[in-house]
Parts: sequence; structure tokens; C-alpha cells
Amino acid sequence: YPQFARKFPSHPYTKTIGGMLDAINKAKVGNPFIDFTAPTLDGKEVRISEEITGKVALLDFWASWCLPCRALSKKMIPVYEKFKGKGFVIIGIACEYKDSKAMQGAITTDKYPWLNLIELDNKNGIWSLYGISGAGGSTFLIDAKGKIVAIHPDADQLEKKLEDMLGKE
Repeated sequence: YPQFARKFPSHPYTKTIGGMLDAINKAKVGNPFIDFTAPTLDGKEVRISEEITGKVALLDFWASWCLPCRALSKKMIPVYEKFKGKGFVIIGIACEYKDSKAMQGAITTDKYPWLNLIELDNKNGIWSLYGISGAGGSTFLIDAKGKIVAIHPDADQLEKKLEDMLGKE
């Protein structure tokens, strides 16, 4: 990359690759989460740090058109219900295009009980901050001190981590 960047400093791929490498180096276990702001479906801007500080949080990057993302999110609902009273939150960040209608339909159909934000037309580059391509989502488990402790855990792995962090019922 350094050779490419020196040779082609103005090329759009230079910026894209640089951003991808930066995300890979920042969005990893042991590092602090990457803060961002995104709107709710009714347009209210939400800063992630204000929602998760002092809590254990799962950032759920999903999309209405990503069926594996939605299947994973639905499996997280019982885990969320079990731990929400112990300082655990989930925040969904949906990557959508053109409008939010499909996202609204998915939330209604799948019955996500947590806060969902929208990244419309990649306006804020949020998924890129976490090294996620537009081809599929991911999840990041953040501890109460703001450190990433797991990347893309399934529901069973998440439950085990939460038992270790927040205690069993």
C-alpha cells in the first residue's frame, strides 16, 4: 500500500484502501470502539458513546436485504431479553439504500426490541469505520469500559461472554 499511495496519491483506490487498512487496525479486539453518530428512523441524531458508556453493548451492523444478518439479529433477541436488565444494550445500524422503508418492514417483521439507527446510502461511512463491506454485516461486543471484546459472536458465544461479564441469572 505505501508504494501504491506514493505512486498514485490522488487515485480513489488509494483513499479506499487506506480507509480499509485503517479500519482493520482500529476495529479489533482490545481496541476502543469507534464512536459515530447516526439517525434514528424519525431523524433524531444519536451518538453511540452516549448510548453505551458504562454498559456492555453489542453493535449490530445489519441490513434489510441481508438475510444472514437478519437471521443472526433474530437469534440475539432472547439473549438481549435475558441481559437487558443487567446493563446490556444492543444497537442496530442498518445499511440501507434510497430510503428506509425496507428497514422499517424488517424491524416490524423481525421484532427487534432495541434501538436501530440507519446508515442511508453510506452517507457517514459508518460500516467502513469498522471494516465492514456493503456485502454483509457484523457485530462488535463492547465492554463497559469501551473496549471491543468480541467480533461477530453468534448468539451462544454472546450469551457465554455476557455470563462472564455480567453474571448468570
